[in-house]
Amino acid sequence: MLDQPRMSARLFSPDSVLWRVNRESVTGLAGARALMLELAHPLIAAGVAHHSEFRRDPFGRLYRTLRAANDIVFGTQGTANRAAVHIRRCHQRVQGALEDGVGSLPPGSRYNANDPELKLWVLATLVDSILLVYDLFVRPLSLEERRAYYRDSRPLASVFDIPADLMPDSYDSFAAYVDAMISSDVLVVGDTARQVVKAMFAPPLAGRLARALSFAGIGLLPPRIREGYGFAWSDRREKILLGLARFSRRMRRLTPSFFCVNPHALIVELRSH
Repeated sequence: MLDQPRMSARLFSPDSVLWRVNRESVTGLAGARALMLELAHPLIAAGVAHHSEFRRDPFGRLYRTLRAANDIVFGTQGTANRAAVHIRRCHQRVQGALEDGVGSLPPGSRYNANDPELKLWVLATLVDSILLVYDLFVRPLSLEERRAYYRDSRPLASVFDIPADLMPDSYDSFAAYVDAMISSDVLVVGDTARQVVKAMFAPPLAGRLARALSFAGIGLLPPRIREGYGFAWSDRREKILLGLARFSRRMRRLTPSFFCVNPHALIVELRSH
């Protein structure tokens, strides 16, 4: 939990690498990739499917995740605290057991949204996806910048009640953790995960828009995860993705920040001057 004194203070400074990366509106494209990587963990997929209205409200989880991220990264400590408390309360009722075995997990495997290891994976998918999208659509980060970004992100462990000793202690350890998870048999795209993502793309108009906005996220998924969801990918689509990324990088250099910055961050920055 965040410290209570000075509730108007912020967890992150506008001078931090994390702020400078997350302030770029285009990093919102990371949301779809992060969501699909989360759901590739069968226990997380089961929690979402059985404790949310994903068919009636297919964009709810993604929207709430992005809103909470904005509140925590760009808000005051008071705003961040409220977001953290809300997340914790929602998670309290998310627990149960797998009805069917998925991958290495047998039927009856228990899940609990407050499991620190599951929360670590959720946080890791966001951090990893934002860095990937920023590299591709804004500019490549140096290794030192990536390490600084990860150092900045470590306080998020306390926000989400992830034990400090569970959080990788450096960017290099974090990258090794993500790689190990992606190559392990823990992540398996099961029917439940596919149903949740299918529901997101099902609405006639909103679904088409969501699919278009998820193009980059789908392209940046690890191949076996993307194939698990049944998404076709090809050299042509890869060329389109890279072409869009080149255009984005070029336009970002020419476009005033006012038009490219997350409104939550921009308001804070304007008020501080």
